Amino acid sequence: MRGVLVVLLLAAPTGADTPHKEGQYGGVTPGEAQPADRAGKPAKPKRPPLKGTLTWIGFAAKDGGAEVFFQSVAPFELTQRVEGVNLVVHLNLRRLGHNTWRQIDTRFFDNPLSGIVARAVGAARTTKDRPAHSAGIEARIAFKNAKDAREAAVRTATEADGMYYAYLTFPEGTGGPATANPTIGEPDPDESPAPASHAGQSKP
Repeated sequence: MRGVLVVLLLAAPTGADTPHKEGQYGGVTPGEAQPADRAGKPAKPKRPPLKGTLTWIGFAAKDGGAEVFFQSVAPFELTQRVEGVNLVVHLNLRRLGHNTWRQIDTRFFDNPLSGIVARAVGAARTTKDRPAHSAGIEARIAFKNAKDAREAAVRTATEADGMYYAYLTFPEGTGGPATANPTIGEPDPDESPAPASHAGQSKP
């Protein structure tokens, strides 16, 4: 699958006329406005997502490497840390948008990643294994091979659709057997409970 762009839509971006099914490739590119309704029907007005919402997680396999992006309506900050075979990305956003809680399975694409899963987390104190962090969204990105586990190159942009994107780029991996996908597991006892607005989304 070298050179083939694959984007998994886990949350339809603002302006999409219909929600995408899980794992469906809709032929869109980050930042592009959605095509007009071919039937010429006026689009129904949509309420924009609240500020602080993670509205879309995307993945693309590129020349043996990978790109993961996070979308929201306004700029946000992120930090990274490696935990074993996972890259943990902390986003200072407050809530998960539609379908962004769904796990993305990337094992079968030509790339170093095996999966991505996001969850809301409460604030946590510093421990011997990790620094403190505020409440927000935590995305765990698992690698197929532990040797490839590393922080990503990051770039950010406000695209033509008016949405803000944070792009994480990973180089070609070393290969090897796929690891298990990232799992959420039990709440960490050092974390404060997340606000009610951080609860996972129910299935549509």
